[in-house]
Amino acid sequence: MQYVFRNIILFLFCYNCLACHAQVNKFENEFTHADSLRGSIGDGRIGWDVIMYDLHITPNIQQHTISGFNTITFMLTDPTGMEQMQIDLQQPLIVDSVIYNHQPLKYKREGNVCWIYGPILPIRRVRVEQITIYYHGKPLDAINPPWDRGGLIWKQDENGNPWIGIACQGWGASVWWPCKDHQSDEPDSMGIHVTIPNNLVDVSNGKLQSVEDNHNGTKTWNWFVSNPINNYNATINIGKYVHWHDTYNGEKGLLDLDFWVLDYNLDKAKEQFKQVKSMLQCFEYWFGPYPFYKDGYKL
Repeated sequence: MQYVFRNIILFLFCYNCLACHAQVNKFENEFTHADSLRGSIGDGRIGWDVIMYDLHITPNIQQHTISGFNTITFMLTDPTGMEQMQIDLQQPLIVDSVIYNHQPLKYKREGNVCWIYGPILPIRRVRVEQITIYYHGKPLDAINPPWDRGGLIWKQDENGNPWIGIACQGWGASVWWPCKDHQSDEPDSMGIHVTIPNNLVDVSNGKLQSVEDNHNGTKTWNWFVSNPINNYNATINIGKYVHWHDTYNGEKGLLDLDFWVLDYNLDKAKEQFKQVKSMLQCFEYWFGPYPFYKDGYKL
């Protein structure tokens, strides 16, 4: 038995070494100016802190395109002001305009970066401000998600209905929406508003606030995240989902449990997801209260 165990450990060690070696060889330190813009805290990032994102998006399912806007609430933290502001939005997505106080700001594109200039920046005091970036285009498609290139996933379920999602942890959230795409700066909260055909459902982060009928064959699903969130965790899940609700009496009181599954999987899911309460009980016993009671628990 010790011989078998030793060989298993040796195999895993060798496999991990080969895997790491393959990843190193794949990239071989070929760093570019674009890598520096994305990975560093440069002049366009250092002087401001994200407070909230409010993302509005409309996918065109037939054409595999998206359009929308993101309103960014932020704190200017450098009283000396900034010469320019860096917003990330990966090509081939297109910035249509940048609006501050109902007025357009000047901007220019440099690869996957949008440099913003204008009257918002020279005022020399710490304050809270908002800008809105309007954009559209055909985002990158994810290749073999989640392992290879990130982007949008345009699929169909077993009944031929649209089934759409996101895989962007490695590639960055700016592959599908404009943001400060750096892990050092998370918004304190986030709104996500998704407009889709009224026979489909969108499931995004946080709690569902409302579903608006636009009286044109579409509905807008309005979600709100009240906790800080990583950019790459913000998501949309569009499909023929059905929903049921439950609660769990946990360490901090009643926790909302919401389950969303493709309609033909409802019976199987209700059986499988019975384990959720025992799992939460186990984790809360060992690690303390579930950290997102305000936003609930969702599968």
